[in-house]
Amino acid sequence: MDQSLTEKTLILLGKACSSADQHEIGMLSIGERDARLLQLREWLFGSTLRNIAHCPKCNDTVEWETNTRELFLKPISPDLSVKTFLLEKDGLSIRFRLPNTHDISKASTDLPYQADHTKLLSDCILEMNSGGKYNSVNDLPGLAWEALSEMMENEDPQADIRMNIECPACTHQWQSPFDIVSFLWAEIHNWAIGILQEVYLLGRSFGWSEEAILKMSSRRRQLYLQMIGA
Repeated sequence: MDQSLTEKTLILLGKACSSADQHEIGMLSIGERDARLLQLREWLFGSTLRNIAHCPKCNDTVEWETNTRELFLKPISPDLSVKTFLLEKDGLSIRFRLPNTHDISKASTDLPYQADHTKLLSDCILEMNSGGKYNSVNDLPGLAWEALSEMMENEDPQADIRMNIECPACTHQWQSPFDIVSFLWAEIHNWAIGILQEVYLLGRSFGWSEEAILKMSSRRRQLYLQMIGA
């Protein structure tokens, strides 16, 4: 059965974190997950990110490079346990966790969940004490939801990475969100296609089996490709 991008990401990250528990990896906050994916990307492809965007003003193609070191906003903790936080405001005390991959997956498929952002926030509330002022989280006023959302953003800044971009053609400046999940999988896909092309060219030229070619180092494959002018 085909796996979703989210499922593949959790499996891949689980292997990198030496955890076979996909649910446990999915409980990491979005920022903690993405920081680990950035680190994994460094291990696989190095620290230079090559980006492409289209200017929203003149539609010109903009290419630029970023170092992954610039995108780490907080140190990565080896601890995979769910962290909790406390919001205290106007006599209201809320203990909560940060949104995670499971929450985002639900938001992407559940229409009522998408229509009301407080549903996601309420799922993150673990305990509430209002001194009897509010009977349930559904009674919380808008200011409480705003304070909770703001505190979540402050506690998990890695969850929303944005690139500052300037178009060299028209000098228009804007911010573009950076999604490490889709970026990393695009790179993995391109890498896999490149390997298959190498196997095809070397197998056609020298008659070697796929297994024999894949056992070669990347450097050795490149030397043979140079010999055939590829």
